[in-house]
Amino acid sequence: MDDWIVIAPSRWKLRKAVAQVNRVLDALLVEQHPDKTFIGRAERGFDFLGYHFTPDGLSVAEKTVERFVERATGRGAGTGGALRRLPVWGICETVVLLGKGGIGG
Repeated sequence: MDDWIVIAPSRWKLRKAVAQVNRVLDALLVEQHPDKTFIGRAERGFDFLGYHFTPDGLSVAEKTVERFVERATGRGAGTGGALRRLPVWGICETVVLLGKGGIGG
């Protein structure tokens, strides 16, 4: 898998982790995509693997919903605007988070 995330408790520990990540990527001859790399405060929220993470919780990322609607309605590039049948599973924005005591606990 080539998608990953690093969260650190302080700016200094994050800088140290980023430096280590950059060394490993350099050794592997792998480059980071500038449009897909976010380094900043997690409190501001961020998108990762189709979800939007914030201190308040988790939701489906806006871009994920937009892409779904484009594909479902045929309004994406090269579709000519033809309406297609919606998939049965649809969009679910409800996420159950497991706590220490099980569901909701």
